[in-house]
Amino acid sequence: MELRQLVYFVEVARLNNLTRAAERLRVAQPALSQQIGNLERELGVRLFNRSGRGVTLTEAGKNFFIGAEKTLAEAERAKDSAKGFINQPRGRVTVGALESLVQTRLPRMLVAFGQEYPGIKVFIRENTTGPLLEALKKGELDLAFAHAWDDQHLPQLEHLIPPPGVCAKALYDDELVLAVAKGHPLEKRKAVSIRELREESFVSFKEGSGIRSLVFTACIKEGFVPIITYECASPRILVAEGLGLSVLPRLMAETPGPTISIIPLDPPLSRSVAVFFFEGRYLSPAAEIFLRYAEKYLGSES
Repeated sequence: MELRQLVYFVEVARLNNLTRAAERLRVAQPALSQQIGNLERELGVRLFNRSGRGVTLTEAGKNFFIGAEKTLAEAERAKDSAKGFINQPRGRVTVGALESLVQTRLPRMLVAFGQEYPGIKVFIRENTTGPLLEALKKGELDLAFAHAWDDQHLPQLEHLIPPPGVCAKALYDDELVLAVAKGHPLEKRKAVSIRELREESFVSFKEGSGIRSLVFTACIKEGFVPIITYECASPRILVAEGLGLSVLPRLMAETPGPTISIIPLDPPLSRSVAVFFFEGRYLSPAAEIFLRYAEKYLGSES
């Protein structure tokens, strides 16, 4: 068995597609298929179920995937150790982050991190929870800061359930508040319940957002489906123009910007943010340093 075969196998398993894996590995698809076939014959088991829409891991493949990722991780660690990366932190980290986090907590953390570790470059990809977890599964991200959810019973929340193998470390909780335009009938209220928003128009975060799913679920529990009139990455801007109300993290609502009124929710509503990573998958020394730093910085800030 060759290390190259493990690399090929893991890439196909992450993407569930031979064509896309071949493109990412920059090898011809027939050559990739041949190497996977050779590996299966050597092991004496079928690793993938093949269909017209792609490939999926068999039970044997799932078990082999865990060991393959750990083997590749150890090989990468040995290589980095030999190069001296561990004692001289440098490199790059690709991090996925919620748009709300990029607009609030993350910039200050990146400044502080850059001052302490100038040799490590951090590349941020903004998105909502669902796409971030999918990108992490495919190996496109080292880490992802996303919405953590512990109630997995409603179908509206299925996209927030981490894929198998993805682990999370809790960072902080965000209080969610109601944001309305100046002059809105609810503006003077000391608190508002979700059930009172039945007839209101919402400006929502886009599909895949943890906050959108959390609010949608809260409305369903009160017996109604929210009226979503607009959706965007920065609902506050549209709220200020009177195009609807929105539920936002308090820190995001209080950030300088277009004028809005902020009203607490009763009962309170909050969202949890965690850092996600793939168990057993290689994390470079740079990524491990960034992970530890984020845990300490964001955890203490909350």
